[in-house]
Amino acid sequence: MSTLNSFTPAEAKAWVESRVWANGWDANPDATTDPVEFAAQYAAAPELWNALFKFLAETDLKTLPAGKHEIIPGRVWVNLLEYTPKDEANTKIENHDKFIDLQYLIEGDELMGLADKVTPTGAYDPVKDRTNYTADSPVNYVPAGPDRFFLYFPKDMHQPSVAADPAHAVPSRKVVGKIEYQK
Repeated sequence: MSTLNSFTPAEAKAWVESRVWANGWDANPDATTDPVEFAAQYAAAPELWNALFKFLAETDLKTLPAGKHEIIPGRVWVNLLEYTPKDEANTKIENHDKFIDLQYLIEGDELMGLADKVTPTGAYDPVKDRTNYTADSPVNYVPAGPDRFFLYFPKDMHQPSVAADPAHAVPSRKVVGKIEYQK
């Protein structure tokens, strides 16, 4: 593998499609995932990614108790969330500086959004590793499902957990993985 940020788009796409990173997990990254960033981050810290994907492959996510599950303390963990998604007006756009988000919907009916143009609504919160935003242009939404996961890097202003049909929102069960970002 190349070093951080030295992958061509073609190399990164081929690497993602090879699934050498998957460690037995069946889900695939959504098409919105930046393959160059994914490949570079994996190459910079394969032990983190391997531990996360191995955990996801070997754990019964349908029965995993809600809450935080440490994989490599302070560097990789998952939060198992159970909630009812909200409409887009009541769901925050965010990004993170120190950790990458892996969002994987186990059960439910929700959308994941990416925003191109945003305005911060406050300062960066170092405790939550989060900055919130409002959208200055339409957010691009993609349906989530158990066949794929979403990776959000610090550059990705994302709006997860949006109800696909706000009038008939159903409870969701989702894993949010946190992976230390390599600078």
